[in-house]
Amino acid sequence: MNLQKLETQTHQSIDYWIDEFNRYDFDKLMMKPSENQWSLAQVGIHLWMASKGFFFKNAERCLSKDGTQTGKSKKFTAHLIFTLRTLPPVRYEMPTQVSVQPKAPETKEQLIAKLEEVKKIASGYIHRIPQSDPSLKIKHPFLGWLNTAEWIQLCNIHFRHHVRQKQRIEKHFGWK
Repeated sequence: MNLQKLETQTHQSIDYWIDEFNRYDFDKLMMKPSENQWSLAQVGIHLWMASKGFFFKNAERCLSKDGTQTGKSKKFTAHLIFTLRTLPPVRYEMPTQVSVQPKAPETKEQLIAKLEEVKKIASGYIHRIPQSDPSLKIKHPFLGWLNTAEWIQLCNIHFRHHVRQKQRIEKHFGWK
C-alpha cells in the first residue's frame, strides 16, 4: 500500500469539503432542504463525527489489539467498494441504535477547524499503518472485518460518498 498516495487522497477528499464550505456564507451552510434533511453544515459535522467516532476509533482498536480478530475477512461487497474506492450511489439509513443527528456548528470557522482536525488525525493513523498487523481486524456492521488501513481508506471513501448529498442540497436551493 502506498501510504503517501493514501494520505494525499485523504487530504484531497477533506480539502474538497473545506473549499466547498468556504464558497458559501454561514447562513447558506445552515439551510436545510426540509426539516428532516441535513444542512451542508450538518453533513460536515457528520463527516467529522463519523471519522473520529467510528473510522478512527476502529483503526485505533486494530492498532491496540482491542477486541480484534484474526482469520476474518471482508464481505464480497466490501471488496468491490475498496477496489472501486466508492460506495454505491444509494442513500443509506443508519440503524437507529447508532444514528446520531449532527448538531449544527456555531460558526463556519468551527466547521472548517473540525475538518482540519480530521486531516491531522488521519495523517497520524496513516503514518501508523506500517506498525499495524494487517491480520488484526474489527467488524464493520455491513462490510465485514477491516484492518487499520481499511478503516482509514473507508473514511476517505465516506467523505467522497457524501458529495452526492451535497449536490442534492445545492440542487434543491438552485446553487449549482
